[in-house]
Amino acid sequence: MHEGSLHCSVNDILSEGFPALSIRMADPTAKRARHTKNSSMHWIWSVAAALTANLVRTHMTRRAPTLYLSFDDGPHPEHTPRLLDLLRQHDAKACFFLIGDQVLLYPEVVRRILAEGHSIGNHSMRHPRMPKLPAHAQLADIAEADAVMRPFNGRERQLFRPPNGRATAAMIVDSLRNRRPLVLWNVDSRDFELTGAQVVERMERVPLRGGDIVLFHDDTGTSAVALAELLPRWRNAGFSFAAL
Repeated sequence: MHEGSLHCSVNDILSEGFPALSIRMADPTAKRARHTKNSSMHWIWSVAAALTANLVRTHMTRRAPTLYLSFDDGPHPEHTPRLLDLLRQHDAKACFFLIGDQVLLYPEVVRRILAEGHSIGNHSMRHPRMPKLPAHAQLADIAEADAVMRPFNGRERQLFRPPNGRATAAMIVDSLRNRRPLVLWNVDSRDFELTGAQVVERMERVPLRGGDIVLFHDDTGTSAVALAELLPRWRNAGFSFAAL
């Protein structure tokens, strides 16, 4: 599946295993040559949001100058606390999409995330390649992570972000059935492949808007390095930071 592509039919969705739909978010900082492709993806997701009663989210309301920072792949015993210190310093709230296995290893970090006013979400139990799994295995992995996180915030079902941003038809049907928000993003820092300085340079080129959901990761120290520079700049530009 090419990045930013969508292939699905009614027969695919109704067939056992929901194999056909795999969606990956397009890069909002791509060169002008890809403008048409990215515009097409925004249109597709607008339709998807309408059809799913806005349970599939790529951004939040545009009414206020608020950014929604999100962090995938934690909790990490070193990098997540460092980020929490930084967020507290700048009076910023965020959402941490956690891997179930990591939650079991570092429950004290999860408790701190919530105690400091942030939110948590389900990023799967083991971060598998979801589109390669049958539907029942996808949903079992998500449910297992829900059960692991439930004692921390009391939620029966958490916000969910699919590993690698690849949403499948099974996930979307599950989201509709259980009224579970499936949260993606519309701004990608690319911190998983760039240095902190490169992330800063990249993000300086992104025309941010209120309601943007910005993707970072907290399994390395890159996001903390970048955000130490970006948070005060964004604050001075008039943005606030809220949890999903």
